[in-house]
Amino acid sequence: AVIRRRARRGAVAVEAAVVYPALFLLLLGVVVGGLGVFRYEMTACMAREAARYAAVRGADRAVETKRPPPTERQIADDVVAPMAVAMDPGRLTVRVEWVDGRTGAAAGWDAASKAVTTPTPAGDPVTNRVRVTVSYRWFPEVLLAGPIHLVGVSESPMAY
Repeated sequence: AVIRRRARRGAVAVEAAVVYPALFLLLLGVVVGGLGVFRYEMTACMAREAARYAAVRGADRAVETKRPPPTERQIADDVVAPMAVAMDPGRLTVRVEWVDGRTGAAAGWDAASKAVTTPTPAGDPVTNRVRVTVSYRWFPEVLLAGPIHLVGVSESPMAY
């Protein structure tokens, strides 16, 4: 019985040497994956908030308040940038588009009319929309090479 105990003595160390690194890599993968999901959710949230912000700052509001609608850069600076927690702003891009409700054609926000409605040929108003796309180039902290492109898109009807 003594001989069997000595032969088994080093087996625990060998098993630990195999299992512990694999367990550590698995745990590290879960943590890095969680960070990726967090950043993806943040890009989606930023797109949603920017679309809401732009949807109520169209041409009708500009007429009533006598203040011009915000530019794409202002939307990025005022809405998206403050929400970019633990994200590198240099890897973040924001695109804002005005979408014609009648034709579905998209135009860059800064060059668009920002009209809340567009009339049909019969004269009926159709609500236009705002589409915001937020992209982030994420380089995972460990394990993987990058970049991984995370994209959040949100479209909201214009309201004001």
